[in-house]
Amino acid sequence: MEPNDELQQAEAHLKQAEADLEAGRTLERAADREVEEALHEIRDVESHHPDSNHLAVEVATTSGFYPEGHPARVPINQPVADELARAAKALELTDTTGWVVTVNKRIIEPGLSYEANGLMGCVVIDWGPAEGGGGV
Repeated sequence: MEPNDELQQAEAHLKQAEADLEAGRTLERAADREVEEALHEIRDVESHHPDSNHLAVEVATTSGFYPEGHPARVPINQPVADELARAAKALELTDTTGWVVTVNKRIIEPGLSYEANGLMGCVVIDWGPAEGGGGV
């Protein structure tokens, strides 16, 4: 085989390999989208079907909601403070000193579990500074 033929064959092989690589990347992106969609469906089902050992929880702050887009499924015996810590980190809250934790305008104790606070099902935790008060 002549060197020129070898070069043409190698270039053709390279083009085919590049095409195969691009096709593989396309399939990978499609698979990633399918996985993300399946995870979203699972979270959606779990958040709307809490069981006796779990509940669906969202944390609402002045900086936004945590988790974004869907409630978290958490164990009912987990302290509320654990999810607040995750929210603070995700929302980049720097100082939550003196913040109040309420559910349906009822103050709850973050050091206690959801169960001990009498919470079940789907829960939205409002977490923020205590309202200042009073007027003239």
